[in-house]
Amino acid sequence: MAPFSWEPYLPALVCLCLTTAHHLYASEVTPGMDELVYNGFFNADLDLDGSAFLIHDVLSLTSMPDVTSGHAFASYPLSFQKILGGSISSFSSTFMVAIGSQHYEGDGLAFVLTSTSDLSENSPVQFLGLPSSSSDGRVFFAVELDTVLNPEFNDTDSNHVGINVNRLISVDSHTAGFYDSTGEFQNVDLRSGKPMQVWVDYDSKSYLLNVTLAPHPIPKPELPLLSTPLNLSSLLSSSSLYAGFSAASDKFTSGHYVLGWSFRLGGEAQPLGYSQLPLERAKALEYHAQFQDETHMSILGAPTITAAVVLIVLWVFICCHLRKRREDKEFETMCGPPSFTYKELFTATDGFDDKVLLGKGGFGRVYKGVLPNSTQTIAIKRVSPESKQGKREFMAEIAILGRVRHRNLVQLLGYCRYRKELLLVYDCMPNGSLDSYLLRIIKGVASGLCYLHEDWERVIIHRDIKASNVLLDNAMNGRLSDFGLARLHDHGVDAHTTHVAGTWGYIAPELARLGKATKATDVFAFGIFMMEVVCGKRPIGRSVAGGEPSLYYDQEDAELVLKLGLLCSDSLPKLRPCMRLVTLYLERGARMPEFCPASLCTIDPGEEGKEIDQVLCPSGATTITVLSAGR
Repeated sequence: MAPFSWEPYLPALVCLCLTTAHHLYASEVTPGMDELVYNGFFNADLDLDGSAFLIHDVLSLTSMPDVTSGHAFASYPLSFQKILGGSISSFSSTFMVAIGSQHYEGDGLAFVLTSTSDLSENSPVQFLGLPSSSSDGRVFFAVELDTVLNPEFNDTDSNHVGINVNRLISVDSHTAGFYDSTGEFQNVDLRSGKPMQVWVDYDSKSYLLNVTLAPHPIPKPELPLLSTPLNLSSLLSSSSLYAGFSAASDKFTSGHYVLGWSFRLGGEAQPLGYSQLPLERAKALEYHAQFQDETHMSILGAPTITAAVVLIVLWVFICCHLRKRREDKEFETMCGPPSFTYKELFTATDGFDDKVLLGKGGFGRVYKGVLPNSTQTIAIKRVSPESKQGKREFMAEIAILGRVRHRNLVQLLGYCRYRKELLLVYDCMPNGSLDSYLLRIIKGVASGLCYLHEDWERVIIHRDIKASNVLLDNAMNGRLSDFGLARLHDHGVDAHTTHVAGTWGYIAPELARLGKATKATDVFAFGIFMMEVVCGKRPIGRSVAGGEPSLYYDQEDAELVLKLGLLCSDSLPKLRPCMRLVTLYLERGARMPEFCPASLCTIDPGEEGKEIDQVLCPSGATTITVLSAGR
């Protein structure tokens, strides 16, 4: 029996994999910021058309059969003019590409700014996949890496870098190359298949465009290849422009690959991270191109081993993408579909401008915003990728806070999940968090916590009661927020938490020892919070020398809150009152027992694990009697 060969099946398999990958990466339009950095393109948020698709982390612009051009643009438009009639932003971009080979049949690649991301109907091959002019109203700016002779435009060099504005006749061009440290010009073959880096820098004040080129790993030369006076104000004042790449090829064998891309408005583009770029994959592409030169064969006629490797890479890519889609489905099953798009939140906060920053902490930053086409003011918690509050805590907050409603709980309006960004949207509390004001509002917090412990259909243990998690609304009512660490369980059933969570200074002794969160551990944190309110000092931290007290209270109220705070923060959970009783004390619906600190150590420590409600809170009357007798 003859040995099995892949070759008869390769054309169909390759086309199947390519088509599947192309459809999987039909990305939805999602807006972003005025800066982007792609060190490789795995899961990149790009709009692709024509022959463009992603091979894992490499952007391939011309690799599909029977399609002659490909385009890839950032899926959100850029505004170079923030205020109508105002100044035009400068911009900077750098990207790394690998193009063709010795027997390359392609036409070139271009970095493009265009008024539309849809060029599929107007992208002739001889024009690098770009319109021949702006006669149809589509304005564009391009830095072309031209590799084909175009007699129509009097090209004398088929290996040059050119600058084009609204038409394919270059306003300036130069043979591809770079100036070394001695000032000598060194030629570069754009069709070598080796990685090359390009820098494009435009200064809107001096109307100067610099284009610099160098083979990897040579750093950016001091002297640019092109330094051209150019006024792009009229083009950049368009309502919005899309940034991206275009390429064209006469043959399926011709490759145009982008390995990394960085872009920034109003400043210098962030340098590419060479250690993160898919350079090894680029070498494989270069080797494949060289192999084609030697054999004059396309990928469909390559040896079995080469084709098998391609198929494996494509299959891994497809599997990874399917896994991500499963994760997205699991996320939406637990949390529901996103309530806001990134564009809405980006617009609401003027691009997450520091001017609307409400606060920041270990979790990230909170911004104030106004929803587009609405007067509703919102607060947006933008979770930092470095935050300890990760995906699990993010999902927990949505799943728990999104299901409960109470006048003393912060209202979660929804969420947004965009690439690595996690954003939560709340009703804006115009007076900020409690630790920014005179800490005097605790009744509402007690009511909200009582609702979580006693009145909702299940028990919710907050696990992070502290001053900075209490926000104030327009009427200065305290609302408990931040449910990222919260856990819930049925009434009459112990919680299953087995690790310490919360903020030091608010953690009950038994929680630190046993790792088990209960209602009593929430009560302990609430007690610390109340003493913090009275004293104006954090439970852990250095006092400011000579500082005046930050809080002033009615003497009777201060005495009540201080005593109740000490009672709630008793080292023995059995002696802490439940939140219903705490609420009664605060509302003067029950009388506090005689307070004696010596009685804080009258219970056997071995019984500290018993559920507090069964001992102290079977009913209001019994609770008061027990406390009175004990005091």
